[in-house]
Amino acid sequence: MLTFIIGAIAVVLLLTHLYSAYAKHHRQYGDIPAVDGRLPIVGNIFDLSKTHIVLTDWYRKYGPVFRFNLYGEEVVVLSSYESVFEALVTRGSDFAGRPHMSRTDYEGRNRNSIVWQSYTPKLQFLRKQIHSSLRMYGNGLGRLQHRCGFELEQLLNRIESQPDLTFDPWSLLYDSACNIMLDLTIGTRFPYEGEDLSQLKKINGLFNHSFGPGASRILDRFPFLNCIRDEFKSLKTAVDMRNSFWADHIGNLQRPSTQDECVIQSLRDLAAKSSNSHFDISEATLKETFTNLILAGTDTTTTAITCLLLVLLHKPEIQDRMYQELDHVVGRSRAPSLSDRSSMPYTEACLFETLRLISHVPLAVPHATICDTTVLGKRIPKDTTVYINLWSLHHDPEVWPDPWEFDPGRFLDADGHLLPPHHECRRRLLVFGAGRRVCLGESLAKNRLFLFTTALLQRYDFRPASSLPDLDPRKFSLGIVLHPGHFNIKAIKRTNVDTTISGCGS
Repeated sequence: MLTFIIGAIAVVLLLTHLYSAYAKHHRQYGDIPAVDGRLPIVGNIFDLSKTHIVLTDWYRKYGPVFRFNLYGEEVVVLSSYESVFEALVTRGSDFAGRPHMSRTDYEGRNRNSIVWQSYTPKLQFLRKQIHSSLRMYGNGLGRLQHRCGFELEQLLNRIESQPDLTFDPWSLLYDSACNIMLDLTIGTRFPYEGEDLSQLKKINGLFNHSFGPGASRILDRFPFLNCIRDEFKSLKTAVDMRNSFWADHIGNLQRPSTQDECVIQSLRDLAAKSSNSHFDISEATLKETFTNLILAGTDTTTTAITCLLLVLLHKPEIQDRMYQELDHVVGRSRAPSLSDRSSMPYTEACLFETLRLISHVPLAVPHATICDTTVLGKRIPKDTTVYINLWSLHHDPEVWPDPWEFDPGRFLDADGHLLPPHHECRRRLLVFGAGRRVCLGESLAKNRLFLFTTALLQRYDFRPASSLPDLDPRKFSLGIVLHPGHFNIKAIKRTNVDTTISGCGS
């Protein structure tokens, strides 16, 4: 009898708690349509095997601002250009936070990261200094071009050394993109045949696996499950490997300053000044900044170029038109330069269309409100996790007819000129986000995409060397970054090409 009474009391308490939580959510989020079919405790989790696709389907049903429940947490999703622009630009400060997640709490990463840290004075200081260090404007473009040139020459040499000029593009591109980021961040490169680049690839894969936006959020709501979840094991292994990598190469960060000082060295110099002591730029901060810059700056660029190559294999007519423009503007006797970008609208349009089609970070990095605010007249409470659904934004059929087709003409006018930045299509392409948390590496990424693409196409004609994965990005695998399946590619050397890429821009 006593057992029955205790059980009944427990049930009543549970029901009371659930009703209280429901009433609280209804009061706080009453303006925002809620996804139905939520279950106790887990909410809508069983619908999220392909988070970005499911959220886009819900957008069509519930509108541009809606909410779903994830392990008891209300998550607001913004899916239209109007709602995203208002949140990130018009009310940028309100949405500049990051949600509390045990995955980013691990080893205090959320207090030191430029990606996962909320909008604090320390973060603002870091972003300002890193943006200054990257120097993507003025003389910085020439310096970037010179640094990329050497690595591109090595990439082309590596392609030449492959049996039958056949290779896995993602692997070779990752090595080159990673070495460029290593040069910019810690002032060094690593040999391709060594373990260092291989270790960074493994770290990248582990972090990508542990930070998916859907089911892996269980780690944040129920941290006691960490010991049995594969995502947390991946996270722990990634952090341990990163710490080991940092310790092994700490000597590279202690060199005297040079004219082309690296980002981490610059931050370390600033941290040593007493006037900056209140920002607490610790060794942990340097370590997290290094991790963010290397992984974000390598994986996204590598994936974008790999996907463009996949497009060219599926659509050789696109490749032919890019050849024609490249030959007309640059020719075969010199290497492409960043100064050629303005004269190559079709190539630029192909790069834009690749970024739109694949939307390789489909839900961006989760945002959080740092105060009570509104979007499209709907109230959103402080400390709400907000997903920015770039996937729906970039595949809206009302803006992009036949959105799953690759069509660079979307970004060209009737005369074949690139649409101006204020054009609706250009404005709605928010691959790098917008506002106060816009990606610091946007200019760097666009410049590298152009240099890599033109260097490869000037030298080679590309053909499939194996069966190709589907070009439809809805079939790509999702972590933080979407990835197509691996494939091999055959490079056919174009004739009469004689360039010295490492000297360009110098």
